Amino acid sequence: MARTEYDYDSNGLARVYENTKWFLLDKNGNQVGERYSYIEEWGEGFYKAEQGIKKNILRTDGSVVLKEWHNDVFKVQKGFFLFSNTIRKSKTNPKTRYTYGVAHVNGDIIFPMIFDRAIWLEKGDGIYAEIGTQPYIITLDGSIYDPARAHLPKKVNIDYKDFFEKFANWTLPGLQFFYRDTDAPVIVNTTYHVGDVLRAGFFIDVTTKLLKPVHKTRFLIASAHAAMMCEISELCEENPNVEAWKLCTLHFNSYFKVMDVYEKEGVKQVFLLHIPPAAALFIGHDETAMNFVNEATGQETTLIEMARKNLDEKLQMEVHPRSLDKEFVERMSPPIGLDNEYYPVDPNKQEEPTEGPIANLSNLIHKLADDEDLKDFINVEDNFPFRGVVGTVCEGCIYANGIQGKGEGCGRLFIKSFRERYLKGRCEYHKTSIETPSEFEEMDKYHKKIEKEKVEKACDTFALNKLKKFIAERLDGDIKKLKDFDFYTLKEDTEFGDERVSVVGLESMLVKSILTLAFADTYPDFTYESMDKHKYKADTINITNTIFGINFEDYYKALETYDAPVELHDRVVRFGKKVHTIGNIMVLPFGLHQMRDTKPLGRGYCDVFLTEFYKMMVGAKKCNMKMFDALNLKKKEIAAFRTEDNFNHIVHALMLEDFLDPEKKTKAGFPRSL
Repeated sequence: MARTEYDYDSNGLARVYENTKWFLLDKNGNQVGERYSYIEEWGEGFYKAEQGIKKNILRTDGSVVLKEWHNDVFKVQKGFFLFSNTIRKSKTNPKTRYTYGVAHVNGDIIFPMIFDRAIWLEKGDGIYAEIGTQPYIITLDGSIYDPARAHLPKKVNIDYKDFFEKFANWTLPGLQFFYRDTDAPVIVNTTYHVGDVLRAGFFIDVTTKLLKPVHKTRFLIASAHAAMMCEISELCEENPNVEAWKLCTLHFNSYFKVMDVYEKEGVKQVFLLHIPPAAALFIGHDETAMNFVNEATGQETTLIEMARKNLDEKLQMEVHPRSLDKEFVERMSPPIGLDNEYYPVDPNKQEEPTEGPIANLSNLIHKLADDEDLKDFINVEDNFPFRGVVGTVCEGCIYANGIQGKGEGCGRLFIKSFRERYLKGRCEYHKTSIETPSEFEEMDKYHKKIEKEKVEKACDTFALNKLKKFIAERLDGDIKKLKDFDFYTLKEDTEFGDERVSVVGLESMLVKSILTLAFADTYPDFTYESMDKHKYKADTINITNTIFGINFEDYYKALETYDAPVELHDRVVRFGKKVHTIGNIMVLPFGLHQMRDTKPLGRGYCDVFLTEFYKMMVGAKKCNMKMFDALNLKKKEIAAFRTEDNFNHIVHALMLEDFLDPEKKTKAGFPRSL
């Protein structure tokens, strides 16, 4: 082959078409790789190869990039390319959709087909993709970025002003001292440190009053949320000691702040402040908050000073009988915040029982103590990149004034819908004024119109209104002018022509309206809507091509071939102008409409068509197998359906039963040949 016959590209290859196939040819005349349905340059020195409806990327050595072929591959950019498959509409898939993946020219699949939409960014430095409606950015290093930042943990912000107020209201109102003395072998100075926060670990029994300590350790607890068991008459009747001991109880999930450790005359007093669990977590070591509570007594002395003074005064008193009650002493013996082996209990809040006696006691203490934890002081914020209105899709929109917080919705959309459109930079609800409809409103109006017309098309309303309007506006109110009107002139008429701007006048809304009113009672389930759904079709009775051959405007091939007289030519021209008038239009079932003008189906002769079709369906020896090609059927696939019963079923569907005799055979017509 001479090199000058082909245009070689920068790879030194030429794309060659030969015997219905394409292949690559090098400058030495050698074929590179396989032959395909089509080959096209596809960016950065690569090619797109088509194999039927499947596509792939082709390298310069003739090898394909992807192991599997797909419905589409997109141009190579910076070594990457998109590939796609089509998922057709089905019972399980309500609408046709497309899936996209990302691959590299080395053959690696960077992302499988998980995206519902994918396009290159304008600068070519990344790919914009969507999963469902959620947007993502794919970078050229193969990573994926979520513009909404939904992958990041949410930010927790504490409204400390509100929290301090709630903390003070939980701690101070009703605050009083409770006592618990013990001789347990605990080394106070090394176990309890001022500033420590500890959890009770078990139900803490305390009393409202003790005098001079007879034990070496006293726990003085300042609390506004102790369960006052001694005030419950039923409990006191059941166990008189509850009232005698002035017994109160704190829940095992109670938290305490060690405010002071004070020693005098051999007694060590551990002063504990009962605090809510939230305070233990968020401000347990915040001295500002604790100092506020310590000093908020409403008196000149602090809580710590009051606690020390309390011990000083009690040391000067007699011993209270409770301190000598053996059962009471045993009940108060375990030190607060330590387990049976005197190790600190787990500071984390423990799961509470839901059934059984312990659960009942737990619930009772919570109810009596009113010790529910603090709430609604934590603000959880996400990482959504809201940057305001200017320079975004929201700019100029009448709903922008209703944008809440950091993009938690606008005057029209809730948070999810708003944020998706904000990130994408396109919003069908964008509206510049009350009077100007948004894209959504336009579409909504259109769909409502379609639904209304659908109802009207199912009866005569739409057809009647369309015909009345046409006569009034185009025929000056004279219905008689309809007789000679050429419907072909409506081929580009959006008012009365085809809703899809057809090139064929018989698809016009006017023709379908006329046929609806004329034949509604003639054909089964015949309505305007049935023609929209292609169950029936308008067709011409006399077909110009069938009678006079191929024509273009006033030229007719058959007349030129046989040197027809001028008078005959003029008559044929006049006939041609009558083809698309009301007197030459009929209704056909869609299948018959498709077949009537195709060889070897008899060029409109139904008896000839049925004779040949019957032979094909029953497998007759002298069967015209061109029938398969005319009907666009595949011989192997149709084989199982070629039966006499199916022949009769198709004849019934095409409403051609009048052409069959009682024995289901084709009636004899006048002699003619295919």
